[in-house]
Amino acid sequence: MTRPTPPARPLDGRLAVVTGASRGIGRATVRSLAELGAHVVAGARAEDELAALAAEHANVHALPLDVADADSVRTFADAVHRDHGPVDVLVANAGIGVFGPIEATTLEDWDRVFDVNVRGTFLVVQAFLADLRARRGHAVLVTSDVSARTFAGGALYTASKHAQRAFARALQMEVEEDGVRVTEVRPGVVATAFGDGTERPAEYGALESDDVAEAIAFAVTRPARVRLDELHFHPMGQKAEY
Repeated sequence: MTRPTPPARPLDGRLAVVTGASRGIGRATVRSLAELGAHVVAGARAEDELAALAAEHANVHALPLDVADADSVRTFADAVHRDHGPVDVLVANAGIGVFGPIEATTLEDWDRVFDVNVRGTFLVVQAFLADLRARRGHAVLVTSDVSARTFAGGALYTASKHAQRAFARALQMEVEEDGVRVTEVRPGVVATAFGDGTERPAEYGALESDDVAEAIAFAVTRPARVRLDELHFHPMGQKAEY
């Protein structure tokens, strides 16, 4: 008796790259995309955690990556192209946060946050942009609900997120005629590793990393005729602020 052919998964045959992949939203996104059939290259600085993640799925591969370091990004992209091919889906997720009043913010803090959140997004997108154009691919930029608002004590973090939002919108304008989709993912409070690697407490009944990963998976599995410019969502207990 002939066995039925298993149904195709929505991302079968696609190559995805996820940055900031060793924990939190990045790790959940790697798992989600792999389960949808994508071949996923996971990049982050925490190599031991990456290796453990790659061991979970035959279609996940881990490579070291520091998004703020141009040489590291170049080496990472070269290895992806050499060993796996052109990229269909890019999830630029790596990010950190430092909070406090402006007068207490150091130049080192400022540079570190902008290096990871803004410079890192730029470097990674630039490294894979030719692939996305050639493959009519999808770039997902994970920012925050504060990419369009701010708050006292959040000048540094929210400035970096506003910059990422502007970058995402300009990117979409530059690539729309090539059939490339760009989605900014803007979650509210998420109970996830944040900034220094510690786990953020689940205040407000915070979103879980899997909630954000599911939103990313939803975006990248829409029909080719659909472009989701942004996904903006919150835990129910978080105050509505726009």
